[in-house]
Amino acid sequence: METVATVRRWMAGLLAVAYLTDIAVLGSLWGGAALLVPLPMVATVFLALRRPVLGGLACAGAVLAMSVVLRERDPYSFFGVQSLLSLSATEALAGMMVIAIVIWRTPRGVAAAATLGLLASAVCAVLIRRPYWHYTDLDLASVGAVLAVGAGVALRLGGGDSPMRTFLRGQWPLALALTLALLVDSSATLDIDRLGPYAAFPLLAAVATAVCAVLGPRDALHWTINAAVIVAVSGVGIAVLAYLLDHPMSGLRPPAAIVAAQMALVAYVVRYCDRQKATSAVVALVGADALATIALAAATRDRPDTEFFLVAAFLLLLSVATGQYFGSRDRARNQSIRVAVSGAQQAERMALARELHDVVAHHVTGIVVQAQAAQLVADPAKTAQALAKIERSGTEALAAMRMLVGSMRGTQAGEAGAADAATADLAADLRAVAAGFPGPEVHMELSLPDTLPPEAGRTVLRIVQESLTNVSKHAQDASRVSVTVEPADGELRVRVSDDATTARVRPAGGSGGYGLVGMRERVELLGGAFAAGPGETAGWTVDARFPLRKDGS
Repeated sequence: METVATVRRWMAGLLAVAYLTDIAVLGSLWGGAALLVPLPMVATVFLALRRPVLGGLACAGAVLAMSVVLRERDPYSFFGVQSLLSLSATEALAGMMVIAIVIWRTPRGVAAAATLGLLASAVCAVLIRRPYWHYTDLDLASVGAVLAVGAGVALRLGGGDSPMRTFLRGQWPLALALTLALLVDSSATLDIDRLGPYAAFPLLAAVATAVCAVLGPRDALHWTINAAVIVAVSGVGIAVLAYLLDHPMSGLRPPAAIVAAQMALVAYVVRYCDRQKATSAVVALVGADALATIALAAATRDRPDTEFFLVAAFLLLLSVATGQYFGSRDRARNQSIRVAVSGAQQAERMALARELHDVVAHHVTGIVVQAQAAQLVADPAKTAQALAKIERSGTEALAAMRMLVGSMRGTQAGEAGAADAATADLAADLRAVAAGFPGPEVHMELSLPDTLPPEAGRTVLRIVQESLTNVSKHAQDASRVSVTVEPADGELRVRVSDDATTARVRPAGGSGGYGLVGMRERVELLGGAFAAGPGETAGWTVDARFPLRKDGS
């Protein structure tokens, strides 16, 4: 609701500025009657903030109805103002705002349909008011449409951190470049003065191809094939339209946005797909381009020269080389990560092995002492008690050794700092760690079992230490850290969370390099589960759980 209120205030201010501009341009010259024209459109903006779909329909209806009235009443004599033959500044701005609101506050399908409808109504309104087409109309309409759609997408992505929103925010450089290419197409690449309203068809194809390029990294093969279909269908469709309307469409050249989008898609598919799939996708895209080129050559009655094909081949090779370069970098980086993670896991296993060695040595020493004492005791009852202790110590030693053997059977590897040795009092150790933490306040809730295996105690201490270290490194604006250790459903659960408000991507490495990898490895060796990621509302949460033994320890 706070975002809506802020947007409402900004829109009201911008509409006021636009209306004052219309007063200066229209009202001072031709009277106040002309200033009534934009008011219905202004009303639809505030209606759209409450009811987006209804506001969009009202906006389309208002601009079309006012256009018909102006056309029927002859605006030259009705208002004496030629500017009303096109859209006023307030009407244009209000229409852009309604498009942005619809994209922002409606489901994707509804937003797409409503946006196309609003853009179509704007074009129809200009055609109704001005029976002849002028290239500046389409230039301004293209710029306004791009700005409106961009604002709507920005508002839609502004809240939350879903994977798609995070992905699209990372694609802004490509989106900006393609937007600039679309603006170049609308003003320079396409001869709009000669093509007239038919220039809208290649522009729509360029927009669709640009969308495929922006989404390319999510599924390079899928979006490259989609772009190939769009190019082929649009090329053939424009050629058929030119034939049916007997319009040569001379001056039609490949839009710069389509060229740039295809270069990005070729680079993506070469980078992210295996060689066979990448080759198939590139061949499909080149085939679609060839089909569209042949169709458009027939429509424009112009044959591409040799230079055109040389430039196309050069751009294709450049895109493939770019994809291969980044693909090789990805493979090298992934190999480095695998080696580092493998080393981290191996280091964690060795650290755990050393700890288990101490545990086993302790148990074996106890067994030897108890066996020696049993030989000197004549009381059968005390002998039986000593044998029971020997049995329990032997069982614990065997369990620790099995865990050690299991830890040596892993397949992945990194680097991790060894956990500080825990004392017999885990609660005291945890409070000491919290007391020595230089960051925000640490609030602890401890509910520890009466007895806890040494390896489990060391793991709990390691998780808390590493988590607090990560908080101090990556959550500088956190004001509170919560640490909870409690048994739940036969498991011991450790949860560390902070309330940082700034969204930061925390690396796998902790204080020792790959701290999260080491924590996960340690917990999984105990038969548990480990998770780390953004909290439900804010901050970062580390959640680990591993089973307690049947005797409650």
